[in-house]
Amino acid sequence: MSKFTIQDIFLKYGDDYIKNHKLSKEQWKVFNAIRNCGTKNLGFHICTCSECGEEYFGFNSCRNRHCPMCQSYAREKWIKKESSYLLDSKYFHIVTTVPYELNEIFLHNPKICYNILFKATSESVLQLAQDPKWLGAKVGITSILHTWGQTIEFHPHIHSIVTGGGLNNNKWISCDKDYLFKVQVLGSLFKGKFLYYLKHNHSNLILNNNLKDIKSFNNFLEPLYNKTWITYIEPPKGKAENVIEYVGRYSFRVAISNDRIKNVQNNKVTFEYKDYKDNSKIKNMTITAEEFIRRFLLHVLPNNFTKIKHYGLLSNRNKKNNIRFCRFLISKILTNEFISTITRKFHVFKCKKCGSTNFTYSFLYNINRPYFY
Repeated sequence: MSKFTIQDIFLKYGDDYIKNHKLSKEQWKVFNAIRNCGTKNLGFHICTCSECGEEYFGFNSCRNRHCPMCQSYAREKWIKKESSYLLDSKYFHIVTTVPYELNEIFLHNPKICYNILFKATSESVLQLAQDPKWLGAKVGITSILHTWGQTIEFHPHIHSIVTGGGLNNNKWISCDKDYLFKVQVLGSLFKGKFLYYLKHNHSNLILNNNLKDIKSFNNFLEPLYNKTWITYIEPPKGKAENVIEYVGRYSFRVAISNDRIKNVQNNKVTFEYKDYKDNSKIKNMTITAEEFIRRFLLHVLPNNFTKIKHYGLLSNRNKKNNIRFCRFLISKILTNEFISTITRKFHVFKCKKCGSTNFTYSFLYNINRPYFY
């Protein structure tokens, strides 16, 4: 268990922070959820053993998706569910990101910009994969939104896990290379699509006075066409089962985990980060508690915004049928049926008195809790 936690920082320095900073409705919800997670403010629950009647008491967790203390169980459930859609295929990890010049527009228009980021990424990958020059087939994509870098600064980007093969005219086309398509081609196409959709949404964006005019907005975006946008395509990561583990780590990650926080004292927070510009060396950074809280709250997502989306073969509408058909085609090629061997080890609570794992639960909530779900 971590010696220092984000909850500690919010409890110790949060009151001073909110005196000097205005929080959005979403940020208030996260701020209060983390401060009250696992405390009497959220009420408690009683677990009663169905065999011997022994009772166990515990405080309720906040279950907020931005809380680092509430992600483990959700991650394991998601991994168990998604493992049922695995294919005996290569999988590629693709990262698409936008230049820092767009950060202010993202921060004032998160829902619109995040949706454009998803749309431009998925359309670019699907279009290139279906091009006969590359794969010539419809692939499956699982995309995950991240908004942070290693130092918790604002850095919106998409992690996509893409099947190394796809469907074309009821045939399975497998990728026989260590790449689906050239990363430079992806970067150029993604850039064009993103800027096109951003311009198309100009009238819906909250912009500063210098950019409200469409001509000024286009002039602002013009230099970005000549800039290289960072995209990355990582080669396959071994067995198909490894992919879900890999995606699971990305899917339920928050801006910073408690394990990375090394010290909290004298209004300063020291945390660990990986410096990619220096051969990925692990280093420590110390910033004020105020700055730490500010950076953390930058990554609060809009209410009800979906941060994991599926496209192509994995789109929700035909997902089960597509996977069933792909497995049939792949098994014919490989002459053997692929069976996922993933097993999840959930923590099973046992009665200390009789060893039973059967319990009934009673929940009591604090009706005066300081925020609404």
